[in-house]
Amino acid sequence: MMGPIFLKRLLASNASARRVVIALPFLILLIWLILQNLAYVRAGLFNPNFTVIFACYEFNLIHLPKVFFLLGIVYAMLLICLKGHHLCLSILSIGLVSLAISLIGFRYYITEVEPKKLVVKRVTQYSKKLTHPLRIVHFSDIQSAGVGSYEAKIFKTIQGLKPDLVLYTGDFLQLPRTVDFNTEWEKLLSLFKTLKPRFGTFAVYGDTELQLYSKAQSEIDPILLLSSRSESFTFEGGDLSIYGLSLYNSKNPLWAMRGIESWILNESKDSFKIIIGHAPDYAMALKDSPVDLCLAGHTHGGQVRLPFVGPLVIDSAVPKSWALGYNKIGLPYLNVSAGAGSNRYNGLPALRFNCPTELTVIEILPDEI
Repeated sequence: MMGPIFLKRLLASNASARRVVIALPFLILLIWLILQNLAYVRAGLFNPNFTVIFACYEFNLIHLPKVFFLLGIVYAMLLICLKGHHLCLSILSIGLVSLAISLIGFRYYITEVEPKKLVVKRVTQYSKKLTHPLRIVHFSDIQSAGVGSYEAKIFKTIQGLKPDLVLYTGDFLQLPRTVDFNTEWEKLLSLFKTLKPRFGTFAVYGDTELQLYSKAQSEIDPILLLSSRSESFTFEGGDLSIYGLSLYNSKNPLWAMRGIESWILNESKDSFKIIIGHAPDYAMALKDSPVDLCLAGHTHGGQVRLPFVGPLVIDSAVPKSWALGYNKIGLPYLNVSAGAGSNRYNGLPALRFNCPTELTVIEILPDEI
């Protein structure tokens, strides 16, 4: 009964009143949308609080399109019932349905397309310490929720790059509670075994692999995990030393410097020095240190980067300009990977916008100047 009564009153009202009644549900929806997103911001959307991020994703990209679509259909039905041309109803109906379809398409792109795009970035660094080229592949943060075809794609791509050295800066798996860690670890380790870099594969611990701390080296070969220790070797191009930070020290510059300073004192000044740490925060204390290259992950480049704004969340104290890519930060260079995977915290789907997954090839060339 309410439907016919509402239509009779709507038809009987004057044009101005009719427009107000028609627009009212849309205005209520718009106010709800704004207030709900402001509530997410206050709750820690950019802190970041990943539970809030997940709730914001569900609201804006799952529930909201459904509401837009249903309201658009209601307006379409009113347009049919109200004889004559009603421009306001037409605009609202077409606009809401189009917006719902656009949000569904956007959700598909940021969860299914960009997280699997996997770009290869290439940078070149010159050094007087080396007489022959050295090709490094740096990658980070696979954070797989289940090892499959996408992870195989990552390693096949690395094989094609023919690196001399592979450096991985943490976060191997991020599994749902129902998935067995050991099973997925064996799958991922099998992929690492397909890499055959001349000088090996070195890595550090990230935030998501607590189970790896209890594994013996034989269970993680050929990966050599460095935690507050270094490995050095000599090749035809010169001397190379790699220092790996513990997870805690990578996030605490002052603590990191204690181990780094001792490592530098014990190494030849002519050795090419690389530091790998999960988070890039440690690099903030390194501006005057004789380190050649610093590598990190953790920030995922923000995962969501808005044009003219940049990353919304980096979960790090470094400047946002350091949170993605290759930068000179004093004496050292710093490369922060956007990650080969995406954050899967508490079931969060892979989410990326304007920040595709990546591998970085760093060519170290002799500086003949």
